[in-house]
Amino acid sequence: MTVNGMYGNHGTILRQTEIGIYATSMATSMVEEASGMNFDENTVNSVLSLTSGLTSSGSLGAESGETTTPDSSVNFDDFDDYNNRTFGVKVAKVDTFTIRTYVYYVTNTSPYLVQTSTPTWLKRLDVKVHSFAMTDTVTMSYIFSYFNFR
Repeated sequence: MTVNGMYGNHGTILRQTEIGIYATSMATSMVEEASGMNFDENTVNSVLSLTSGLTSSGSLGAESGETTTPDSSVNFDDFDDYNNRTFGVKVAKVDTFTIRTYVYYVTNTSPYLVQTSTPTWLKRLDVKVHSFAMTDTVTMSYIFSYFNFR
């Protein structure tokens, strides 16, 4: 009985590890994808020197005509297009994962603790990946900043 119990626990641990690796990989992929975008819709074709030119916090998210589905390519052009995005990813013989992304402005004094409704030169992306087989949610955060080098 003891040997069978150990093998059962070992299998459960291996399964949780596999699912955790997939979830972490998905979160990393989302961060890499989003961080390759422009900082803001208003910085796609121009250089800003004042935060008043940035998208308001209430308007963060995909603009009209910008869509993505798991079966099509992303046509986003800026970082905050990833705000309030939720979709599922099925990995054959592993599990179905739910990915949620949130983008918001943060302060430079406490970027991991303080969200602000006032536009700043810092945006934070939180990616949350979960599946029913996981006991926890994988959460990954990324701070993206805008610098005017021109």
